[in-house]
Amino acid sequence: MPDLFVATLGQRPEAITVALDLLKDRYHFAGAVILHTEPHLSGIAEARERLAAVFTSDYPGLTVQWHEIHGADGGPLLDITSQDTANAYFQDVLTTLRYYRNEGYTIHLLVAGGRKAMSVYATLAAALVFGPRDRVWTVLSPEEMLRSGGFHIPPGLRDQVTLVDLPVLPPRLNAAEVAALDRPFEVIERRRDPRRVLLSRLTPTERELVELFEQHPHASDARLAQMLGKERRTVENQMRSIYQKMSDLYEGTEKATRKRQVLLDILAGRV
Repeated sequence: MPDLFVATLGQRPEAITVALDLLKDRYHFAGAVILHTEPHLSGIAEARERLAAVFTSDYPGLTVQWHEIHGADGGPLLDITSQDTANAYFQDVLTTLRYYRNEGYTIHLLVAGGRKAMSVYATLAAALVFGPRDRVWTVLSPEEMLRSGGFHIPPGLRDQVTLVDLPVLPPRLNAAEVAALDRPFEVIERRRDPRRVLLSRLTPTERELVELFEQHPHASDARLAQMLGKERRTVENQMRSIYQKMSDLYEGTEKATRKRQVLLDILAGRV
């Protein structure tokens, strides 16, 4: 799989080429992708121009693509200033990383050149889609080098610049969750609050049955029917419907031999 260098751009474009120089000692990159907000309104136009000039002069064989992050409405995104702009940035970066992974690239994501919040959200997006060969990097440089504004490591300082491989593990997503990553917040919500998500899929009578079962986990269907004043067959049919909705949400539960215990685990947030 070809290696692809991806970086977030902010006010410190020098960090991008410093890290690239170090990474080029280990990898041969098929290209580079620079993620950035709208340059003129967000104040990074000069940084983008300077970086573009350095790429042209110092990396003539490297194909560089510039990817502008957009808001949820398709308009320019200037910064992360609210939950909505944070979600939009996260969604766009996630979509971009998924695209290049699906194209067969091994991604090396650098999060040293952008704003801190954007770096955090880019790392979180990577944590949802990266495989075992993909990497998230940051670079640590001495203060005197940062003040110099150089795009490459000065002689004598190379041993003072550290490339850090961040401990981002491949996600443990099932096939249904991977397929739903175009709606990542839905996937995240399923993991964060499985009880609420399951209950929202049930009918009022099914919710009543589930809540009673939660209070009496050892009760048989016959006993639950007795407490609800219903026929046993009615409760059995309702439980089958609940199990089906449970399996639609959480892959693998349809094959569980102890569906009642799986249901209790979901209600208790143990999935």
